[in-house]
Amino acid sequence: MSVKEGIMKYNGKLIAFEGIDRAGKSSVVKILADMLKTSKVPITICGELNSPFAPLLRDMLYKGSSPFLKTYLFASDRAWEYENKCMPALMRGEIVLWDRYVDSAIVYRTIEFQQRSSVIDVEFVKLINSPFILPDLSIYIDVSADTSLRRSKILGKKEPYDSVFLEKVRVCYLELALTKNYRLVNGEQPLETVSENVCNVIQENFKEFFS
Repeated sequence: MSVKEGIMKYNGKLIAFEGIDRAGKSSVVKILADMLKTSKVPITICGELNSPFAPLLRDMLYKGSSPFLKTYLFASDRAWEYENKCMPALMRGEIVLWDRYVDSAIVYRTIEFQQRSSVIDVEFVKLINSPFILPDLSIYIDVSADTSLRRSKILGKKEPYDSVFLEKVRVCYLELALTKNYRLVNGEQPLETVSENVCNVIQENFKEFFS
C-alpha cells in the first residue's frame, strides 16, 4: 500500500518542483499558475517558508544550523502548509504545485551528512517526512552550480551554499530522479521556455484535466 492509499482518498493531483537553489522553481510555478488556467480545476500553489515557523527557519538557515535541527524545522514548516493548504486543495480535486517538497529535504540533508557529523542520518530524515503523501509527479529543473551562484549574484541574494555543495546536491537529485516518478527539464534556458516546457509536461501527464 502506498503512502497516499494508506492515508486518504482525494481527486486532486500533487506536482512537486525540485532543483538546486536559483534553478527557477518559484518563478516557473508562478508563471504556471497563469499558463494552466485552461485546467478544468483550480490551481493551488504551496511551498517552503509560508508557515509561522518561517522567520525562525530563515534565520537558522544562514547561521549554519545542524542537519538535525533543519530536519525538524523544515518538516514543521512543510506540515503546516500541508495541513492548512495542500490537503484541503487536493480533497477539493484541485491541482497543487508545490515548490520544494520532501525530496528537497532528503537531498540537501544527504549532502550535509557527508560534510559534517550528525546525530541522525538520511534514513531518519525519510522517516520524519514519511507522513507526507507521495507526489503524483515530480519535476526537476536542472541547472549547474555555476548558474545557481551567478543568478544569486545578479539578484543580490546571499547564498548559504558554495559551488561544491550545490553541485553535489545536483548530482544527488539526478540520481534520485532515476528511481522515482520524475520528469527532467533543462533550466538553463530562458524562463519563458522553461515554463512552456514544464507546462507541456503537466498537460501531457494529466490530460484528463485539460481535454
